[in-house]
Amino acid sequence: MIIKIIKKGIGMEQQNTELDIEQLIEQLKKITRQDGAEKYAEAQYDLGKIYYEYKEDWQQAIEHFKKIKKKENSDIYAKAQLYLGIIYFYKKHNVNKAEKHYLKIENKDDPDIYAAAQLNLGVIYYNEKHNIEKAEQCYLEVKKEDNKEVYARAQLNLGIIYQTEKHNIEKAEHCYLNIEKQDNPKAYAQAQLNLGIIYQEVKHNIKRGEQYYLNIEKDDNSGVYFAAQLHLGFIYQFEYNNFEWAEEYYSRIEERDNLELYAVAQLHLGIIYQYEYNKFNKAKVYYSNIKNQYNSAAYAVAQFNLGLIYQNKQDIEQAEHYYLKIEKQDNPVAYAAAQFNLGVIYQNKQNIEEAERFYLNVEKQDDPDSYFKAQRKLGDNNFFEKTKTNLKSPEEYYQNVAYSDNSFKSYIIAQMMLSVISNKDSSIFKEKQRDKLVAKICDIRELTINIQKELLVKFNLNESENNDGQVFERQVAHYTKPEVLFNLLKNKLSDFRLNVVDFMNDPTENQVLTYWLGINTENNNEIKTFLASFSFNHNSLNQFRLYGNENNIVGSSVSVVFNQEFFSKNIKRTINSEGINSLFKYENLSSQQNDLKENSNPKNPENVAEKNITSSVGSLPLFRCLYFDPKNGYISIAKRNKYSFYLEHQSDSPEKIDDKWEDYLNLLKEKEKEKEKEKEKITRIREKLEKIKEIIDFFKNPKESEQKEIIEKITNLDQLIALALMPISCLVKHAAFEDEDECRMIYITNIADELIQAPTNYAYASSLFVNYGKIEDYLEKIYLGPQCQPHHKLWITNHVRTSQSKTRSKPIKVVQSEMPLR
Repeated sequence: MIIKIIKKGIGMEQQNTELDIEQLIEQLKKITRQDGAEKYAEAQYDLGKIYYEYKEDWQQAIEHFKKIKKKENSDIYAKAQLYLGIIYFYKKHNVNKAEKHYLKIENKDDPDIYAAAQLNLGVIYYNEKHNIEKAEQCYLEVKKEDNKEVYARAQLNLGIIYQTEKHNIEKAEHCYLNIEKQDNPKAYAQAQLNLGIIYQEVKHNIKRGEQYYLNIEKDDNSGVYFAAQLHLGFIYQFEYNNFEWAEEYYSRIEERDNLELYAVAQLHLGIIYQYEYNKFNKAKVYYSNIKNQYNSAAYAVAQFNLGLIYQNKQDIEQAEHYYLKIEKQDNPVAYAAAQFNLGVIYQNKQNIEEAERFYLNVEKQDDPDSYFKAQRKLGDNNFFEKTKTNLKSPEEYYQNVAYSDNSFKSYIIAQMMLSVISNKDSSIFKEKQRDKLVAKICDIRELTINIQKELLVKFNLNESENNDGQVFERQVAHYTKPEVLFNLLKNKLSDFRLNVVDFMNDPTENQVLTYWLGINTENNNEIKTFLASFSFNHNSLNQFRLYGNENNIVGSSVSVVFNQEFFSKNIKRTINSEGINSLFKYENLSSQQNDLKENSNPKNPENVAEKNITSSVGSLPLFRCLYFDPKNGYISIAKRNKYSFYLEHQSDSPEKIDDKWEDYLNLLKEKEKEKEKEKEKITRIREKLEKIKEIIDFFKNPKESEQKEIIEKITNLDQLIALALMPISCLVKHAAFEDEDECRMIYITNIADELIQAPTNYAYASSLFVNYGKIEDYLEKIYLGPQCQPHHKLWITNHVRTSQSKTRSKPIKVVQSEMPLR
């Protein structure tokens, strides 16, 4: 007999006999080869299982399993070799002997056992011998028809190899999608988590990522379920700005569930209450729930935020207490930010020497933004206090300050000081006077960001309004060459790109606003804007005429229509921001204990996102262009034209279409009650532009002679103001282009940004670009221009028909434009 007592985790049955174990052992030991070779093999196999499962006597188990000969019973032999491999790997920690026994198992002996052996060999080659190719080969040997449960685990491990080692996201996704819940719920849950990470972090398709996380149930794999809840919290906190739902997801992770993930969830709850609700006492409770032994990195961020709360309350002693608790090895970013704040505290205490000691502890690789601020402070101390810290000159410190969103003020100060120093007559330049000027430039920046928020495309315009289900701005179109579309959709997909504005066709590009304000710009500035253009009008004859034509054939272009998931709603993503941002989105999820011992997942699925190498800027928001005539002050904003309503609702009566158009215009006004007066969006924008003009008039026409003398020393003042205006300067277009109804994605960064790429094709050598991401998951329609060439139409139609992703809910429509082109 063969008793069913194989160790849990291999998928065999539990013991089903009531015989006393010792009596059973004695009976089995009496069986010899003289009783029959097959009977003897079965007895040795049962003895091996007893010593493995119940006695935990690994050596006795090995001796019995080794007595089984293949010629006696190939099936039992294969099972014995599997057990020997497990014992040597997990109990004896002898990788080579484990490998030797797994390799003795052939598919013809027992396909089920062969599949388990190949899976375990894959684990050995991947985890222990670091031979990725051999591991991949072993996992590929596992067939679903042989063992569904093991196949699911092999596909999971293959997906992790493709995702983390070979950086082939499409192959990884394919493997994860091969795993079905009924075959292996644990592997399915981890695959869904990894798919969620791919769509959230790599493909920037937040909705799809969210759906994969929601597919994970607690009963399938509790550790992975809690990681999914954390990611769902991230999505609702940072992508949807829905803090109530984010709080719900974070609150599902309790201390008893997973200490490390609990710490991260408590951290984000604290962040929500501190930065969104301004309920600091509640935030402090959440931060205090985080223990260093739970998650040292999250603990460090919590200490920083506690320090910030007390610093803002002017309780300096308590703030200092929390900042000093942060160790660099726990979280370098939090440590750097805390060291900078400690420097500020001691600077305010007039203890310059101690302040500089803290500033010098801030290293660029830990947190660039804190480093830039610290270098600016060191420069100021050497310039105004005449200190000689580290024997560096003020210029050397100021030159170390680079541009990012979080270090904008420090960068402006550094550039201003470099200009003043180069003037060689800075004796009357005082810190307080400088800071007043810098504050005005920062006011321009704040007004600029507020205008940018007004121009943000929300797609549904106003979520709080009841518009009877009408979503007037569901999609936007990008007009381009068929060649570009081919490169975006072909087998080896390329990324959608944003191009630098310096080489745009429009000579007034990026200059309409600065011209009106009387600001001189400099093309050779090290800060660059990259953009991509879209239109609300998907089937526009004018756009087909102007953009994307090939071989000088007017109207040969294509209009590629994207849904709103292609874009972010986070306005802060438009400017390259490093460093301290990571304090507010801590995603370093730690390893989960995996109880699939014999066939364990060789990599930590929660860290997959960190291991992906991608050159994408990530998901960016979309903004309307503002059309402006500097001579007469005319302003309008991009919107759909009325004709697009008639094209979309052709089956309705003209009266109904007109009503929808009016509803759209009313929503677009976004009326709000302010001081008993309704203000439209354009009115609000105009007021902010006028305030900007007033500040610039202060710089251009200072009333006091001393102010004038100081301002004249700042030779780069126009460039600094232009930098403050940059978030909207490329969104302001001349009113003559109003009929284009254009929207834009923008990304502003330093020319040294590693994401900036140069084309390899000589024909495009006059431009620089940054990658955005793959497009196919976000396409709704492709309009073929009225003169789109037949061969272009053929391959586009064929591609869409043959390569639809099985996860798409609906196909991409290909529509031939019937616009009359003569």
